Amino acid sequence: MAIFTQAKLRAKQEGKTVLVSYGAEWCIWCHVFEAYIHGDVEKFTYTFGQEGDEKRYTHTMRERANRDVSEDAYNLKKYVSENFVLAHIDYEHSPDGDDVLTQTQAWDAFTGGVPYIFTVDATGKDAANFDHDVAEVRRDTDDWYRGYDRIKLLEQLQKMRAAAQS
Repeated sequence: MAIFTQAKLRAKQEGKTVLVSYGAEWCIWCHVFEAYIHGDVEKFTYTFGQEGDEKRYTHTMRERANRDVSEDAYNLKKYVSENFVLAHIDYEHSPDGDDVLTQTQAWDAFTGGVPYIFTVDATGKDAANFDHDVAEVRRDTDDWYRGYDRIKLLEQLQKMRAAAQS
């Protein structure tokens, strides 16, 4: 709750929208989403598990885009930084993370999958939910990769912000 409360306060002060990413440390899509909104391109390296954990490992994925995506990555990062405050809630490690879903009334649309990404309006209530099917890119071949179409991801975020402001 502290993460969410601080995000709401900061968003109000800066005239931004709270973007909630309710996920898990082991969730590859959670890491991929954050890498994309921070402007990363081409190579994504993620470390899973806690320090000293036997199950700790690092995984690298390569985007291998069929065109230069650096401008799309820049535009996405710029839009996110100018319009959102990210509240990342890890449902396994945030003891009251479920309370965020209850307080925002986001439980109604939550299907159990992570990341569950949504925006809240000025009152802190669920305004819009991210539609993964619109923006996800999957390649389940030998060069296993998961990512997003940055243009569609940006469009989704623009719609979500508009819904939170209306």
